[in-house]
This record gives sequence, C-alpha cells and structure tokens, in this order.
Amino acid sequence: MKKNSKQGNPWENMNEKIDDVLGEKFWKDVLPVIPKRVPLIDIYETPTHGYMVLELPGLNSSKDVELSVQNNQLFIKGTIPYPYQMPKENLLQSERFFGTFKRVISIPFSFVPQKLTAQYKQGVLLLTFQKSKQEIQVEIDFQD
Repeated sequence: MKKNSKQGNPWENMNEKIDDVLGEKFWKDVLPVIPKRVPLIDIYETPTHGYMVLELPGLNSSKDVELSVQNNQLFIKGTIPYPYQMPKENLLQSERFFGTFKRVISIPFSFVPQKLTAQYKQGVLLLTFQKSKQEIQVEIDFQD
C-alpha cells in the first residue's frame, strides 16, 4: 500500500490522541512524578535574525539567570525561587518548577555574538540573534 505524502507529520497531533486514550486523570496522576525540564524553548528564524523563546516563569530579576554562548551553543542556568511562605511539603498539588536549572541549546544559525539581545517579559525570555552575513570559504589542501 502506498503512503500518501500529503498526510503530514504523524506525530503532530499526538498530544490530542494521548489525551483521548489515557484521559485527564492519567495526567493528574503522572505529572507529579515526571521530572520537570526547564526551560522549554521555541526556535525560529527570519532571513536576518534568529530567535529563541524560553519559558521561565517566576524569575525575580536578571540576576536569577546566566546566559553564555560558546561554540554555537547557548548555555543557560539559573534559579526560579520558591514563591510561597509555607514549606513545599504543604502544597496539595505541585506542578510548577522551582529551583535551579541549566540547559545547553545548539544554535542552528550563524550569528554576530555582539548583537545578541535578551528581553524578559511575562515569564518569557526572548533572545534575538542578528544573523551573520559573512560567508567563510575554506580551501582544503589534501596531503599526499
């Protein structure tokens, strides 16, 4: 049987399918035991810029997060402080992330490091990379 190439990505609607099969109660029981990964990220680009959007709800200041770039990788680490006056053990349900985090993200485009900007608003960190227009040609001499 021939597959229809216009079907698209079969994984695209997986979340909806899982919800239909497993139900809402499944997620309520499972979410507390799944390790929380922070931050979640989206990456996109235009012809002139690259963008990373990171979910970081709860940061108090820019001092709570450190960003560095090395070898086309973004290193991010920081702390999302626990916001309540009561101990964590007293929470009836806890799904939000609090504590230290770190993540390394490959940057999938060439960029000018000096033109990297960061903006934090409503729990979202937006990183804007100015893409590098410089192309580097490398000649390779083969040794006999």
